Amino acid sequence: MNPILLSVAGNPENQDRGLVVSDGARRLLCVADGAGGLSGGKEAAIMATDFLRQNSTPLANCEDCVELLRRVDAAIARDSVAGETTCALAVITPDQVFGASVGDSGAWLIPPAGSLADLTARQQRKPFIGSGSARPVAFRHPKCEGMLLLATDGLLKYTSAERIVEACRRQPSELVPQQLIDLVKYPSGRFPDDVTLILAKI
Repeated sequence: MNPILLSVAGNPENQDRGLVVSDGARRLLCVADGAGGLSGGKEAAIMATDFLRQNSTPLANCEDCVELLRRVDAAIARDSVAGETTCALAVITPDQVFGASVGDSGAWLIPPAGSLADLTARQQRKPFIGSGSARPVAFRHPKCEGMLLLATDGLLKYTSAERIVEACRRQPSELVPQQLIDLVKYPSGRFPDDVTLILAKI
């Protein structure tokens, strides 16, 4: 299954963005959530994903990902329009998953059985990307069978890890992303926040 990216708006303006870049056997995945309550959140998320798209090729390890997010942080901080954003960046290679993150967007490895691995458990929530002082935290994990989920807090904050894991273990896997979105949908059809997720079977 190729990575599936879904995004829905819970606010008048969806400030979330997602990115999937394929390069041979490698996949780069990223979600960004423009900081609410600050102007320019959407612009910051757009700048972050565009910057990563243009600079994805040389990433060889998690230290490269940390350095790239620092460069993103500095570029957005210099922009007169863009505000701040979270960013969770993951690279899937034939033998491992590595990346870096800032904020409260997450990257989880969910095996077919047992406990999930929260790759972003050690991340710094603030300062955000775009502040000029963000502190990206690296992660790496051996590649294993299961699902890699990247998601903004519109999913992670409004439902439980148990329900997310249960949905990710259902078949067929192509239907799981929409099932995850539905976990946080109100009966009215609205959402408590913007939601962006990427699901990749590995």
